Amino acid sequence: MRHFLIILLTISSNLLFAQEFLLQSPDQEIKVEVLVSANTVYRIYHRGKLIMHGKPLGLTVGKKNKLGYKEYEPTTGTSSVSRTVNPVVSYRSSEINENYNQLSLDFGSGLGIDFRCYNEGLAYRLRTSFDQDITIKEERMGFELTTSPDVWFPKETSFYSSNERKYERRPSLSLKPNEKASLPVLWKWEKGPFVMFTETDLRDYPGMYLKTDGLGGYKAVHPKYPATTAKFFDRFEMVGFTKTFIAKTQGTRSYPWRIFTIADSEEDLINSQLPYLLSAETELTTTDWIKPGKVAWDWWNALQLEGVDFKPGLNTQTYKYYIDFAAKNNLEYVILDEGWYKLGDLTKVKKEIDMPELIRYAKEKNVGIILWVVWKTLDKQFVEAFQQFSDWGIAGIKMDFMMRRDQKMVAFYEKVAKEAADRMMLVDFHGSHCPKGLQRTYPNVLSYEGVRGMEWNKWSSVITPEHDVTLPFTRMLAGPMDYTPGAMENISNAKKHHMNFKHPKGLGTRCHELAKYVVFESPLQMLCDEPTAYEKEEECMKFLSEVPSTWDETVVLDAEVGEHILIARRKGDTWYIGGMTGQLGQTISIDFSFLGNGTYKMDVWRDGDKTHEDGTSYEYYKEESISAAMQYVVSMASGGGWVAVIKKSGN
Repeated sequence: MRHFLIILLTISSNLLFAQEFLLQSPDQEIKVEVLVSANTVYRIYHRGKLIMHGKPLGLTVGKKNKLGYKEYEPTTGTSSVSRTVNPVVSYRSSEINENYNQLSLDFGSGLGIDFRCYNEGLAYRLRTSFDQDITIKEERMGFELTTSPDVWFPKETSFYSSNERKYERRPSLSLKPNEKASLPVLWKWEKGPFVMFTETDLRDYPGMYLKTDGLGGYKAVHPKYPATTAKFFDRFEMVGFTKTFIAKTQGTRSYPWRIFTIADSEEDLINSQLPYLLSAETELTTTDWIKPGKVAWDWWNALQLEGVDFKPGLNTQTYKYYIDFAAKNNLEYVILDEGWYKLGDLTKVKKEIDMPELIRYAKEKNVGIILWVVWKTLDKQFVEAFQQFSDWGIAGIKMDFMMRRDQKMVAFYEKVAKEAADRMMLVDFHGSHCPKGLQRTYPNVLSYEGVRGMEWNKWSSVITPEHDVTLPFTRMLAGPMDYTPGAMENISNAKKHHMNFKHPKGLGTRCHELAKYVVFESPLQMLCDEPTAYEKEEECMKFLSEVPSTWDETVVLDAEVGEHILIARRKGDTWYIGGMTGQLGQTISIDFSFLGNGTYKMDVWRDGDKTHEDGTSYEYYKEESISAAMQYVVSMASGGGWVAVIKKSGN
């Protein structure tokens, strides 16, 4: 496809030295006007309609140096790119088409701004060029949306947060002044489009939040650089006093990309992969050791095992059972979560656990061991702990309770990712912000929490089916999410759900739960329930043993935020389909044209006739003759689901 890039220079009689630049997407459906006068501002148009006014861009360096203010004549550069990107870890697709036009502005003060326009949206980043380190007091950024779209605004009350917020749809003008949200944030106009805002390529810099003005406008806010911290127990370290700046950093560098994904439909939203494409490419020379997979997880089910001839709990026998379960069911990993070490000291393993024996046994069974760690303890024992993990031969770590996005904490994420990569270990960030691009730069970083996931069912009833069918269009668009699905006790009627910390249940039907393994993206995908619960469910384990955690191709079949999603994903020659509903049941016709030529067979798991009474009710059956020419009707109950595995006949 031909690229179209136009730069216009205008001199206004009322605004001396004003320059206006026009940047268009390759398909010309998105247009960005950049105006340089006393400040640099921008306007975004979609299909000829103005949807956003950007406020002045810039940085305050030191106490008074306002980069971007009263800078009139930048040096300009343009470029266009069209290429195919092949992710090391294909959490959505093994090929991504990257196609954009770029405008770069460089000012005499040392400030630079890059604008990139894709068919899927707009992104910009700031750059600085100084010989010495600088302190950044403030990053100036904000925008106003035209009219009053609805918004999914994950409200935060503090910079100290696990970022596990609810995404509830509301009119944007209903937001009160100074309400604050973590990213991403999603808007939708009545007649379209969707706009999703987030950041990526966040490195050695604080994470961004959006604050409202109550009139449809938003501005960036960042946590200040920590001056003092206070530690509570082994895991909670909160910032006390702060410095007057947000970052102290190298003078010559680029800053995070600010992304506006623009889409006409839910399908287009999910198909966009701008947060990944705009992240720094990996510099790892070897990556074949990075193995995504599924994990038998112990914490959600409180190490419960039924009908065994030993006392289950935090001991070697129990974890050997988990390893046997993983090996039998094609699960690549087992996690040892909280309790394996004496809290506060990663070098002291609980006496009930023979770690060398577990590592030996797991290796014999071709199962990797992942260890949970508190970030603060790891920070304190960084070299000693990582050396011990290497000596043991563990596969990776699950680091927890970071709860902050200030510059020091963001830098620690990368320090851990790099050290783990040097030792060929995987990383799962828990108690974390959502992905900010580090998973591309360090592809051994397989997943992040930063999502209100299944663990909340241990102490609440907020993980509703409506919540589940909102996440794919909000939090998941930032990158993979460690939601930890897999409940085998399923409640279809929320009024019958009772909190139970040791024996939690999932809201929604059994097929709703199974479908999460296709719908939710995480290259390190958990099975949260106890092994003996799965062993009672042979037909469900047939699906869970086979479903992969990475994908070669994704096709959105039907979707509406908060209502339903039906998605097909391909791995090799096999297609997997997952469907989920919110409060309302759905009947949807599938167009199988994505299958291509040939005849296929299909295994199906669908909601049973009694799901309104029993959420575990489902039906498993086979279809022996499926083709691309067929239309197939899928029915899902309230809070329901539907899954299928489709293979070519003869396979």
